[in-house]
Amino acid sequence: MTTPAQPSDPQKHTASTAGGPFSYTDEGDGPVLLGVHGLPGSVRDFRWLAAALPPGVRFIRLDLPGFGATPLKTDPATHVDARGAFVLRALEALNIKRAVVLGHSMGGPVAISAAVQDPARITGLALLASVGVRPHHVLRRMVGRGVLARGVDVPVLGAVLSRVMFQSLRAVGFPPTMTLPEAAQTLRIVGRLDFAALTHNVRALNTPTLAAYAKDDPFIEPPITQQLWEQLPAGPRLWLEDGGHNIQKGHAVELGQALAAFVEQHANGALR
Repeated sequence: MTTPAQPSDPQKHTASTAGGPFSYTDEGDGPVLLGVHGLPGSVRDFRWLAAALPPGVRFIRLDLPGFGATPLKTDPATHVDARGAFVLRALEALNIKRAVVLGHSMGGPVAISAAVQDPARITGLALLASVGVRPHHVLRRMVGRGVLARGVDVPVLGAVLSRVMFQSLRAVGFPPTMTLPEAAQTLRIVGRLDFAALTHNVRALNTPTLAAYAKDDPFIEPPITQQLWEQLPAGPRLWLEDGGHNIQKGHAVELGQALAAFVEQHANGALR
């Protein structure tokens, strides 16, 4: 595994959609690679990968609504297609006409949805440790996900469920920078995750796709990734021996090189 000596933590910027403001970072100059984090997450999820990308790639990272510095009220929707539509609105607000979109973990289905909704704007797709088209073992253990998702907005009960979700996420290694509201929004989204919609989007996808995964991922089993990859459009595949779920850190250099080549190939004259 190879990681840069220092991460990249540039100053955040703010732009707005019709729904409200959103936070993002913007580095480099050239064809656009847009980073979509998982759950919970923020622009910090790509700080090591950003340091490994060449300056000839313009890497924009979004804080999705309810995470990082983007207010939940900007777009509180939880369905994967609504979240994909937000990504497209953010690109429009930033005047990005074409981009390769990168999704990590739960950001994978969001990136796929965006590409299906606007294939002219999304000219390439990169998926790192992406959620597949059926529940992985962590989700299978969440019995009654939909009930829990509704309960998080019930007074008193919601505070308890948010705390439980927060503690569960911390126990499996999520950072202390995570907040209780982020844990609550994670529960809402995960509880309502629609695998029928995910399957439909994967089948409808017609965008060149780079995909990477580590065999020792503690959340997503290899057969789920294998099934997803078999259904994705053609593109580079990086089947890593190690790196866990956050391969964008432990394998930042290898992924940075692969992504830079992929972006150059599929930029299609990306405009800034």
